[in-house]
Amino acid sequence: MNFIYDIFSYPFGWILWFLYKLCGGNYALALIAFTLIAKLILIPSTVSTQKNQAKTLRTRAKIDKIRQKYAGDQQKINQEIQAFYEKEGYGSMTSGCGTLLIQFPIIMGLYGAIYKPLSYIIRLDKETISALSEAVAPMLANSRNIRLNEIGVLSHIEELKAALPELSADVWTKLESFNFTAFGLNLGDTPSMYGWKSVYALVPVAAFLAAMATSVYSFIRQRQTTPDAANNMTMGCMFLFMPFMSLWLGYSFPIGIGIYWALNSVLGLVQMLILNKIYEPKRVIAKMMIDESIERRAREAAVKENVALLSGKSE
Repeated sequence: MNFIYDIFSYPFGWILWFLYKLCGGNYALALIAFTLIAKLILIPSTVSTQKNQAKTLRTRAKIDKIRQKYAGDQQKINQEIQAFYEKEGYGSMTSGCGTLLIQFPIIMGLYGAIYKPLSYIIRLDKETISALSEAVAPMLANSRNIRLNEIGVLSHIEELKAALPELSADVWTKLESFNFTAFGLNLGDTPSMYGWKSVYALVPVAAFLAAMATSVYSFIRQRQTTPDAANNMTMGCMFLFMPFMSLWLGYSFPIGIGIYWALNSVLGLVQMLILNKIYEPKRVIAKMMIDESIERRAREAAVKENVALLSGKSE
């Protein structure tokens, strides 16, 4: 599993390093900037979801016909509705779960980058990192989790100075000048290390509440625009799954990831509010009807022109 994290961590490590330099060595700001960039990357997927919901709203009449045709056979109705959604291009990858799945590589990459600040941000050489990691392992409470070694180095610099006098002064200067905190909290620590009564628990709670607010708003809007899709468990998988996954991520992972996830949910809610104004279903449907009318007239004109040409040739 570790090699998978390393694959995703490498490019995200470069991005975080670049943002860290751009933000003047403020790692918390670099993390926030990374979250904003990730959200911008996902905008096309979100816009596609908005348009897809409007398209499905327009086809509600056809769904009603399916219900009438297979009245009394709920399983058949669900199958036909699902087939209809797939035919119209409305699937899990456009209903919200797809956006969630797209975020997993980002989470995995960020997870690895946060766990390896010596490799991806401070950028020490491999030999120095190996020496520091081996020396700090006995000093850590959970020495079996080697992923915590690089983070642990930042919390045991003074002890490591005595244990590794052969390392250059430049290495210690880089370690001591690196600020791996936000709001006074170590970004590499996990709330599970301190329990629910600690201040660290505020991160998973914030992530849960932000995700729940986003999911509730999404569900309400889904019920208004596409009630059939909202009632379909496969279509509405993120409404209950995302908040509890956010709680788990926030509690089990370093708070750097929890902060990312909470901020990502807040930005997602703001994004939905804005896009709902821009791509309001009635406006989208009106534009679709206009575009379809233009396309239909163009086809009719092309047919008439072809008929006229064929008639001319026959004469």
